[in-house]
Amino acid sequence: MGSYAIIGAHMPIACGAAWRAQYKGDKDVSVCFFGDGTTNIGAFHEALNFAAIWKLPVVFVCENNLYMEYTPIGEVTAVANPAADRASAYGLDPIIVDGQDADAVYRAAQTAYEKARAGGGPSLIECKTYRYSGHSRADPAKYRPEGELEKWKQRDPIKIYRERLKAFGIGDDAIAKIEADVKRIVDEATDACKAAPPPPLEIMTRDVYADGGWAWRN
Repeated sequence: MGSYAIIGAHMPIACGAAWRAQYKGDKDVSVCFFGDGTTNIGAFHEALNFAAIWKLPVVFVCENNLYMEYTPIGEVTAVANPAADRASAYGLDPIIVDGQDADAVYRAAQTAYEKARAGGGPSLIECKTYRYSGHSRADPAKYRPEGELEKWKQRDPIKIYRERLKAFGIGDDAIAKIEADVKRIVDEATDACKAAPPPPLEIMTRDVYADGGWAWRN
């Protein structure tokens, strides 16, 4: 549904999207991603309560990378698992997933989707992961303990999955081809976007107002 500058503002919107699907009888599932810092925002609790009461088909996914912006989440939160440890307050199961393991995340997502589509209501999944860089380009991340980044990089999701493919008998040549194909697709999409003309100014106010226009307001 887009991006929102206010932390946690998208969580009630995810509920609205899920409510629309429920009302119309569609099998759509709303999926809402947020960081660990969002779990201390009021909208987090309001959205979970609303989703639980109405049994909305929405899956909330907390990407817990240990840091809010510059502050360790553990220093400002009363529970060890900021999302999962609060799930029971809304009648939800505490779900903690290794966010570095793509298969583990996929299986958790499948279970949550099936529950939502069957009318079982929302799920709250906390993925334990890590942020390799700072919060922004201007953040050198000097607040991290020495060696923490290197430790997490040993369990990089791509590294884990590459080793898993090898364990299933997938050869190095096949893995290299997958990597080359993905890089090519990304490069082609990047080149296409760079070569595309800028959008016309006349669409700047399109869909801003319900009546489709803005001139009569001025």
